[in-house]
Amino acid sequence: MWIQCSDGTRLACTLNAPQQEHAAIAAELPARYVIINSATGVQRGYYRAFADHLTGLGYHVLTWDGRGIGESSTGHARHSKARMRDWGALDFEAVLSHVAGLVCGDWQRITVIGHSSGGHLTGLAPSMQHVKNLILVASGTCDWRLYPKKQWPRLLAAWYGLAPAVLRALGYWPGKLGVGHDLPPGVAWDWRNWSAQRGYLFADSSLDLRGYAQFSGRLLALHFNDDQDYAPPETVRDLVKRFPNADAQIQEYNPRLQKHRYVGHFGFFQKKHAALWPLLHARLGLT
Repeated sequence: MWIQCSDGTRLACTLNAPQQEHAAIAAELPARYVIINSATGVQRGYYRAFADHLTGLGYHVLTWDGRGIGESSTGHARHSKARMRDWGALDFEAVLSHVAGLVCGDWQRITVIGHSSGGHLTGLAPSMQHVKNLILVASGTCDWRLYPKKQWPRLLAAWYGLAPAVLRALGYWPGKLGVGHDLPPGVAWDWRNWSAQRGYLFADSSLDLRGYAQFSGRLLALHFNDDQDYAPPETVRDLVKRFPNADAQIQEYNPRLQKHRYVGHFGFFQKKHAALWPLLHARLGLT
C-alpha cells in the first residue's frame, strides 16, 4: 500500500492484520494499531518477524519506508531530495494521519515504536502530541560528546573527516559504509550536521521542535548495555529528557544476564531474539 505525504511524496507501507486464529478475539475489541518507525537506512522488511509477532497478539501493524529508502526510493540516492528531517516532519506525520483515520481519531488505540532515528525524529511530526503510547528501542541522540570517550576518535573521524569527504566526492552516503541502504545526501548531511552539534537536532533552529514538549503520553525507552556504538546510555537519557512532559521510563537490558551473547543496536527485532519481545508487552497493555 501507499501513503501520500503533504508534499506529494508517496511512501511504501505494509499493513499487517491480526492472524486468522486471533481474528475472532480482535473483532470483539476496537482495532489496535502499532506503527513501527525504522532506523536510519533500514527497510521496513527488517521488522517483519516482529510485526508478525504483534499481529499474532491481535494488533494491526504498519511498517513503512521513508522517502529515499527501499520501495519509497524513486532512483539513485544521489538524486534524491530527501532529508532526515523529512522522515519525521512529513513522512511520519503522513503515516500518523493515515492511521488516525483508520481508528476514527481514537489515539488511545495507536502505539508508536521507534527504532533508533525512528524514535528520535518522532517529535518533528505535529500529530505526535496526540499519541498516548511511545516506545523507543535503542534510540538516543547522536551528539558525539555523549558517547564513551573511547568512541570519540571513531566519531570525530566519521563526522569531521569521512562523512564530508564521501558526500562531496560521491554525492550520497553508500549503504556499505554501515547503514544498510544508500542514504540521500540531504539525509546524510542532516545526520552529520546534527551529530556535530552539541544538542544534536535540538540545536537546529530551523526545526519545529514543539512536538517533543507537547507529547504527554507514556514513554518507554528500552536500550541495551552492549549497544555502545550507536545508542549508549547517556544518549538515551538525553533523548528522553527532550520529552519533558512524558510519563517516561528508561529500561536498560543486559543481554548476557539472559544468555544472549549480543543484541547491540539492531538485534532486538531479529527473530533469534524473539525471547526479548515480551519486554514491550506491558506497554502494549499485554500480560
